[in-house]
Amino acid sequence: MEVDAIKTYLRIDDDMVDDDELIQSLMDAAVEYIQNQTGKQYAKDDNVWNVCIRLLVAHWYSNRTLNPTKPGNLSEFPHSVTALIHHIALCQSYPVVTTS
Repeated sequence: MEVDAIKTYLRIDDDMVDDDELIQSLMDAAVEYIQNQTGKQYAKDDNVWNVCIRLLVAHWYSNRTLNPTKPGNLSEFPHSVTALIHHIALCQSYPVVTTS
């Protein structure tokens, strides 16, 4: 997945490059987080994985302040993220992460 795909999902104009490094680091963190939570290897062309990454990045990007101004518990992931992570963890279609 490319930064431009996430920027489109976040509705950030392509010519706005100030947050590209942040978005890339959030994407990398999302892949690592999902792999660590599920024990499954990232599948680059898998729609479920990519939706989960987009949702995580959007959540982290929108909630990056230490003192949230929005009501509610922002430390919890939206239900859709949690459901996708559980699906990836339980689905036999995804290969297990191998360590060298």
